[in-house]
This record gives sequence, C-alpha cells and structure tokens, in this order.
Amino acid sequence: MSNVLKTIFNHNELKQVKSIAASLNLKFNLHDLKRLKKEHVNAFEISNNLIYFYPLNDGMPTCGFEFYKNGELVIDNDKEYSQISNLDEILLQMVRIFNQSLDNKIVLDPYYFMLELTDEPRKDYKGNVSLVITEKAIRNQKLNDQNFDEATKYFINHFLDHFIGWNFGLSVNRNEDLKRELEELNEKVIDMGIREWAGSGFEVYGIDDEVYDGLQHYKLPTEKANVKKKVLNK
Repeated sequence: MSNVLKTIFNHNELKQVKSIAASLNLKFNLHDLKRLKKEHVNAFEISNNLIYFYPLNDGMPTCGFEFYKNGELVIDNDKEYSQISNLDEILLQMVRIFNQSLDNKIVLDPYYFMLELTDEPRKDYKGNVSLVITEKAIRNQKLNDQNFDEATKYFINHFLDHFIGWNFGLSVNRNEDLKRELEELNEKVIDMGIREWAGSGFEVYGIDDEVYDGLQHYKLPTEKANVKKKVLNK
C-alpha cells in the first residue's frame, strides 16, 4: 500500500475493516497490485500469490484482467476464472458471506475481493485458490446513517446480478448447493424489500435481454417477478 493511501486510510478505519474481516473469517489484504504497462488490458504483477477476483462482465465495456509472474501470463478472467478448480466452492463461500453480511449490517463490494493461488503460480494456472477480502471490499467505514440502507441495497443487488448472475451461470447450474443458497439469499433480499433487477448486463453490447441465452448468464427473480409468480399460482 502506498504512503499516500496509508495517510488516507487512517488507523481507526484499518482497525475497523480488519475486525470485520475477522468476523467473516476471511484473510485480509490491503488492496494493491503493481500495474503493468500493456495496452487494451488491465495487467498486473502477481504479489504474494494474490490476484483480483474481477469477473469479465461488469455491464460496461471493461478491458479484461491478466495476471503475470516473472513475465509469464499465469491467469486471466477471459474464461471467468474457470481455470480455478474450486471456483464453485469459492462462489458458495461468497454467497454465505453476503448472507452473513446482511445479518450483521456489513456492506460489501463484490468487486474488491482477491484470490490467493494456493498452487504454484505458473503459466496457464490450473489449481485451487482461497478467498481474500480487501479494505476496499468493506464499505462500512465510508457510510453513515443517511446512506447505509441505500448502499446495502446497491451492493447486494450488484452481487446477485452483476457479479454472480452475469458471469457464473455455469457454476450455479452445475452446483446444487450454490444454486440453492444463492436463490435463498435472493428470496431473503426480496423479503427485505430491497431487491432490484439490474438488467442482463449485455445491453451495452447491443444484445437484447429477451433473446440472450448465454450459458454464463443466470437470471434471478426480483420482488416484482416473485409477486407475479405467487399471483399465477393462486
């Protein structure tokens, strides 16, 4: 972490986010990887076996993410981290963490988690990872009573639709535990009255939500869809 960031991120905030990370039983890391000079891609040098967990589709025409070690490409997000052997288990862990965060009034940004490569970080990585949380993933230190509820709604919907729904349909559809607990979390958010549909995430590419049928897409119902289903089933 740079000296400037250390100055901005004061001691009390650091203590708070470390405490939250511990309550979630997650390894904590200060968010900072060295950026490499490569065109048309977000390229980073792997440090301490850590990479960013940033899936390919975020609803914007964002460049892909690549991670290098000693000049060699180890892993990228072009295939939605399918090179990771325990990807389904990591996603299930995230679903449980976001469920826990709602119960404990913790606001998390899914796009600022990291992954620790637990096998040797070599070219064309295929192996396991463990989940790591960063200071930027924990939003509580930046929130107050006025914006806490809105932030809770914003980030939980981003997790359900943007992070999981737009990227990890293959994992959800092949893993019954992940699918069940994700849908239970979705129902919980509906019951809390804060569920919003974020769209397919493909509009920016000119792809119609009604015709898109990509395997990586997993659409969860919102409160409106849930009410309609209950009415039809009466």
